[in-house]
Amino acid sequence: AVVSTQSTGMTMRCIRAGSSCIRALCSTPSPNYFTLFSLTPSYSIDLFALSTRYKELQTECHPDKHTNSSAEEQEKAATKSALLNKAYRCLRDPYCRAKTLLQCAGQDPTVSSVENEFLMEMMDFNDEVEMCEDLASLQVIREANETGLSNLFDEFDRYFSEGHTDVAANRLTKCKFLLQTRERIDQREDFLTVL
Repeated sequence: AVVSTQSTGMTMRCIRAGSSCIRALCSTPSPNYFTLFSLTPSYSIDLFALSTRYKELQTECHPDKHTNSSAEEQEKAATKSALLNKAYRCLRDPYCRAKTLLQCAGQDPTVSSVENEFLMEMMDFNDEVEMCEDLASLQVIREANETGLSNLFDEFDRYFSEGHTDVAANRLTKCKFLLQTRERIDQREDFLTVL
């Protein structure tokens, strides 16, 4: 059965599959995906272990396995499968995983400001992307962006592990800017490839 309880803005869902119970502690808007896969909440997770556990859980609840079950059981299996898919995609993505960690720690990942100097640097960097005229130069810009992004995720991991969630949230906000720049680089690459 699917059980929902309201408690101080938290929703607990317990989806039963035989004798096992998967719990998702939900604080609006997303559940604690680490709990679904029996993982300790951490930025540095074992992606192979995550993949293995995902396959095990999907084997239990995949809708195709429940074709002869009642409509209610089929709906539960489909709901559980959809939640597992969403959680798996999120935990494999560094940004989504970090955002989920902050939510689990009670930190709003959307409320963090960045320094004006950083914003100015990002504006200049994005101008370089837009003015780039060849793929080789764009690749240099891409590598710089990816290095910056990797460094920020490393800093997020360190600050979050040390309990400095406010500083970790700041680093995640900066990551979002670099992820947007990655998209601009991809768009510019598409444009230059067509020329």
